Amino acid sequence: MNPAVRSSLDDGKNNSREPSDDETEQSALDDHVDLASSDDDGDDLGRYDCREVYRNMELEAEDGDIAPFRCNSWDCYCCAHRMRCNLVEELDRLIVERPELRRLLTITLDPENAPDGQDEQHRYLTERFNALRTEIKDRYPGMSYIWIREEGDSGNPHLHLLVDRYLPQSLLSETAQRVGLGHVVDIRRVNARNAARYLTKYLTKGSLHDLPDGARRYGSSADISLAVRGPADDAQDDDRDWQLLMDDHEIDPIGTDGPLRRGVVPADFYRQRLNDGPIGLDPPDG
Repeated sequence: MNPAVRSSLDDGKNNSREPSDDETEQSALDDHVDLASSDDDGDDLGRYDCREVYRNMELEAEDGDIAPFRCNSWDCYCCAHRMRCNLVEELDRLIVERPELRRLLTITLDPENAPDGQDEQHRYLTERFNALRTEIKDRYPGMSYIWIREEGDSGNPHLHLLVDRYLPQSLLSETAQRVGLGHVVDIRRVNARNAARYLTKYLTKGSLHDLPDGARRYGSSADISLAVRGPADDAQDDDRDWQLLMDDHEIDPIGTDGPLRRGVVPADFYRQRLNDGPIGLDPPDG
């Protein structure tokens, strides 16, 4: 086993201009990666930290080397924070390598066509974006792009893309309306040096967390690779066989001073999430 168990929009105006100084001001990484586990009223957002819930799970190599287990879930406070940081860094790296990715395209749903309910809206947006993408790529083969999904303040989901070429506003609007998205599509040229900012500014509180199950949070054309999850610690480029093990604190084998060390099964993840941590641990010293 591998150790990584593994704006409001204007109405049809093509705003291809250089951004103002206020728009191009580079924001700090921390502006984009704040990840609270509760909202402003203190209500729990349902996130957990896998370093606590799964703290007795480890990846062990055949020669005894150990790597920490990371659940790589967007619902996990620890992993979502790490993956969002990785995504910001990957976008910064990519823009340096691909400065042609400097046109920001925003796609949203027409409220009159959008179905009811968050899950259905995101599913519909994905389907209609795939149809739009197919038609555009037929006209512009080899087009490169990156996209990030946003819930939207009004509950109407958006997709934000950086694309590598000029796309006529009239073509975008006509095609979007034909495939069922509506005619309001915004595209603008952005400063190449800060192009990543125009995507990462959408990576604020909960933007990649509070989405329906199965909804992809980001993506790219096939020629672009975004290594967001990353390898397990100290296990990069490692081709050894790894096994996910845990200490079973409900079982004390005869003749030993500690719990049973055994392989992890799916039920262990369920029980520990339900229990908010490993089961059978002695209570902390009071």
